[in-house]
Amino acid sequence: MYGVVLWSDVSDKKAVFWCEDHGDLAYFGGSQDCQNVTFDAGDLVEFDVTLNSKLRTASNPRVIREKLDVDLPAKLLGQGTSNTACQPSAEIVPFQSRQPAYTPERQVGLA
Repeated sequence: MYGVVLWSDVSDKKAVFWCEDHGDLAYFGGSQDCQNVTFDAGDLVEFDVTLNSKLRTASNPRVIREKLDVDLPAKLLGQGTSNTACQPSAEIVPFQSRQPAYTPERQVGLA
């Protein structure tokens, strides 16, 4: 699976990944196998994922591209810088209701 690093602790070799399937976050708890790997927020990583008691655990992480999106954690919190202004996504157009096809007044002339 691919993901982007949201948070990492270099000294403990721990990290949290936002997964490509937009499901639950994946947690990497460090291991002896990854002593020379360091993660920074925004790095694109590839990893194996397993589910342990409702917790997604990442293993064998590999950095695919460094600093792919360093602002991603802030963007997810709604604090990121954006070049697009907040604009309504649609224009609301009022409409006139139509007169119903059948009314008792119209029925009077048919008898």
